[in-house]
Order: sequence, then structure tokens, then C-alpha cells
Amino acid sequence: MSGFRTGVNPPLGQIPQGILVGVGSLAVIAAGFVASAFPPADVVPRYGVLVLVVLAFAAATAGWTAPLLTAVIGFLVFDGFLVNTLGQLTWHGTPDGLRLIALGTAVIAGRLVGDLIHGPGRERPPMATSHSPIEEDEHDA
Repeated sequence: MSGFRTGVNPPLGQIPQGILVGVGSLAVIAAGFVASAFPPADVVPRYGVLVLVVLAFAAATAGWTAPLLTAVIGFLVFDGFLVNTLGQLTWHGTPDGLRLIALGTAVIAGRLVGDLIHGPGRERPPMATSHSPIEEDEHDA
């Protein structure tokens, strides 16, 4: 049995999801700066900026992992720096629940838009196999 893992790297031309999470985090931080230009009383437009950025990011990526993690990071940035101050996280009940639903909807809508734009022919990562090439050679012999 080989000690090497197979099926871990993305296919040629696809960006790893970890890199995309970093890019999404930067986009969320930029959205936070843009949203902070709105007065604190205008909560809906402030959150709308974040939701639109998450939707656009989800449409531009090929997987679910990076957009979902970006949405979670976006919620934390919004709650910590735009609702509260200095990064303090608190739960505000129904308003925060609705904000999470809005971000989840943005991720789903963004992925649907991305699939419609890029079509069903977009390459998907290959499934990882549970056996190694060495095992195949042993079975062939």
C-alpha cells in the first residue's frame, strides 16, 4: 500500500478552494469598508453590499466550500465590525438569523448563476480513488 494520497490536487486550471477562501475573505473585507460608508442606521444597504459580494463570489467559483466559508467570514465581519465595534461578536436573535439566511440564499443563487453562465460542461474535480496504482499492478500480475 502506497503512502501517497491521490485525488487531492485540483485539476489543471482550477484554483484550490483554500486560495479561493483567502480571495473571498479579501472581498468581504473590501465589502466591509464599502458598507461602512453607509450610516449605521441604514442596516439593509450595509448588509446588501456584503450579500451582493458573496453572491458574485459564489457565481465566480466552481465549488461550494469557498463560497460557504466566505459567507461565514462575511457574517462575522459584519457582526463584529459593522453592527458592533472592535470585532466584538454577539448574537442578536432574529435579525442575525435573517442575515444568515440572506447569506445562504446568496451562496445558493450565486452557484446557480455560475452554473448557468458556465454551463453544465464546466470541468468538475475527479473523484478520488480508494486504491493506488501500485495495487492495480499487483492485481494485474
